[in-house]
Amino acid sequence: MVGQIRGKIIHLSLTRATVEAGGLGLIVNSTPSFLEKMHIGNEARFWTHMAVRENDISLYGFGSEEELKMFESLLGVSGIGPKSALGILGVAGLETLTNAIVTGNTSMLTKIGGVGKKTADKIVLELSGKVASSKNMSEAMKDDLDVFEALKALGYREHEIQEALKEMPKETVGANLKIKQALKMLGKK
Repeated sequence: MVGQIRGKIIHLSLTRATVEAGGLGLIVNSTPSFLEKMHIGNEARFWTHMAVRENDISLYGFGSEEELKMFESLLGVSGIGPKSALGILGVAGLETLTNAIVTGNTSMLTKIGGVGKKTADKIVLELSGKVASSKNMSEAMKDDLDVFEALKALGYREHEIQEALKEMPKETVGANLKIKQALKMLGKK
């Protein structure tokens, strides 16, 4: 397995880079947002996943270990292959995707091309526990998860909670304040 590659970029396209490392030109598939930061001739580092299939061996590279872990978690969801996982991560981004999974926001996931309602439900169902227990989850995401669980325990429906979290003012910080704000918002409906 190849866990990380560092080398000079010798070719770039929208979805992949060719990296010269150890005398080899390795093709690394990646997200457009990560690749757009690179320039031919510069050195780059990728955290990689090697996908081995019957007739193909492909490398998928990311700028951080957290992105790689999310990619590999997506691969664990039945029906999602490397290209789909890369597409999901490329469109949504790590933070947005993590937030959607933690809060159960399947509507955000269905906006991604190739992800239908059933696939979005599977992603949330199969990854919510893994993502929520991640050591690297931001404080805001932990707060949102606490708010989600508290409001669900109070009997609110998931879609109502998701809407309240989406409409939550950015300056509202901390689980307690977010719960109070969400209760005010839900009380008006």
